[in-house]
Amino acid sequence: MRFDHATWSSLPGILAAGYMQQLLFSRAERFTRALDDAGIPYAICGGMAVMAWVTASNPDYVRNTKDVDVCLRRADLPAVTAAVTPHGFCFVEVNGVSMFLDGPDGTPKHAVHVVFAGEPGSRWERESVPDLGPGVRDAAFPWARSELERLLTMKLIAQRVHDQTHVADLWRAGAIDRAMADRLPESLRTRFLEWIGTAERQYGDSPH
Repeated sequence: MRFDHATWSSLPGILAAGYMQQLLFSRAERFTRALDDAGIPYAICGGMAVMAWVTASNPDYVRNTKDVDVCLRRADLPAVTAAVTPHGFCFVEVNGVSMFLDGPDGTPKHAVHVVFAGEPGSRWERESVPDLGPGVRDAAFPWARSELERLLTMKLIAQRVHDQTHVADLWRAGAIDRAMADRLPESLRTRFLEWIGTAERQYGDSPH
């Protein structure tokens, strides 16, 4: 399933939003199926992995996302490219970000974005992205996803506004608490506790 402008434009606004979410999950399914068939290790990370961890804890706090993020080893990139190209994915780099467009007319906003394990995850942070790890597969998510502490480390390294929001979602859903700090790199613990403190102040016992 790929984006079809005629279908999208024919739908009322809220249904068009649902159509985009269908495309997102179709994109993840096609990409990861190709990797699974080729025996290439990976882990879905980013917003989709947050969705899975939140869903497993408390689906009331699930937040939609617009793209697919996947953690790979750079050494596997040629094999990944060979595996997914027959499924219509095109490897490109945009402003230094490696990604796979969903077809030659795909856009970076709706691509599969690559996070390389063991490499710097942000120009603002000295910590590197954690090793790939075995990944998690369970009923909450049909594809391998990053273990919770690895995912949390990536979010803290990236430290964008939506990364802080994702950490707040995980906290509100009960997937993480302050004790998680002991499982994170020491250099990131203060930032983590600050973000949790902000979530506590802003949300507290809010029903929203």
